[in-house]
Amino acid sequence: MTDPTRGRQLLPGQTSRVHVYDVVSRASRLVFASDTVLVEAPNVLDADTLVLNADGDLWLLRLPAPGTVLDETALVPVPMDGVEEINNDHVLDPSGESVVVSARNGELYRVPLPAGGATVQLTDAASALPVRRKFYLHGIAPDGSALAAIVGELSEDDVWTTDVALVDPATGTPTFLTRDAFPADGCSFAGDTLVWNSEVFTPGTAQLVARHPGTDEPVRITNDDRVNWFPHASPDGAHLLYLSYEPGVQGHPADHRVELRLLPGVLVRGARIAVVPETLVTLEGGQGTVNVPPWAPDSTWFAYCDYPRDATT
Repeated sequence: MTDPTRGRQLLPGQTSRVHVYDVVSRASRLVFASDTVLVEAPNVLDADTLVLNADGDLWLLRLPAPGTVLDETALVPVPMDGVEEINNDHVLDPSGESVVVSARNGELYRVPLPAGGATVQLTDAASALPVRRKFYLHGIAPDGSALAAIVGELSEDDVWTTDVALVDPATGTPTFLTRDAFPADGCSFAGDTLVWNSEVFTPGTAQLVARHPGTDEPVRITNDDRVNWFPHASPDGAHLLYLSYEPGVQGHPADHRVELRLLPGVLVRGARIAVVPETLVTLEGGQGTVNVPPWAPDSTWFAYCDYPRDATT
C-alpha cells in the first residue's frame, strides 16, 4: 500500500495514530494505529466514518467499537478519477455527499462520497500565469456557496506569498481577502465568520484571527507567545479548537511537541472576555494532526492524528 514517492512517509520507529476526543467527558480514544502507513488530517463524514488521506490518496475509516484499535487493513480507498495525488487539505461539503480535495498540481477537485469516482475540477490555477498559483482548501461555507482557501502564489521574481481567498465553487474565481506580506493559513468558517492563523499582528509568530461579515480587517483571537495554527469552530459554534506549537516555531512542521487547545466559540463572534485556553491533549505531531475541520456533526467529539516515535530510535 505504501508508495514512498507519494505523500508523507513514516520515520524509522514512528507510528501513525488516529484518536477521537469526546469534549463532554474530556477523554480520548485510540481508534487506529499503523507503523507502515502515515494517515493525516481527519474529517468526520458521519458518526461512524472518518475521511483521511495517506500516500497521496483519500481513504475512509469506519470507527471501531470501544476497545478496538484498527490498522491499515481497515482503510477503504476512495477512487478519484483524474486526480493523481492530493495533499492533506480536504474538506467535506455540507451536504455530506462530496469532499473537495487539494491536489498536488495546485487545483481543487470535488469527489463524490462515499463511493468516489468521477471528479469535477473547480479551479484553474493556470489562469494566473505567469504567476504560479496553488489552492489549499481549509473550509466550505455552511451553505456551500464559497470555499475558504489559502492561495499560494510564486511571482516572476520568485517571491512566494500565501493569502486568504473565497473561491466561487461554480467558476473557480478567487476573491482575495488578504493581499500582504504576512503569511496566512488555515482559513475556515465559523458560521458566517472566517477564522485563520496570521502573522499580521505578530510578525514571525502565527496567531488566530477572525474576520466578521461586513468588515474588511481581521481581529485578533489569541495573543500569546505560542505559535497557533488551524482554528476549527465546532458546528454548533460553542468551541474553537486549534493547534498550538511552542514559541519560536516557524510554519507548521511535523514531528513537534504540540498541544490541542480549546477556546469558547463566543470569541470568534467578537466577545471580549479574558479566558485561558484549555489544553486538551499534548502530543507528538503538528503537520497532519488537525489541518482540516475535524469535528463531528453533533459537535460532541473530534478526530485527530499523532505520530509518536519509539524512544530507542
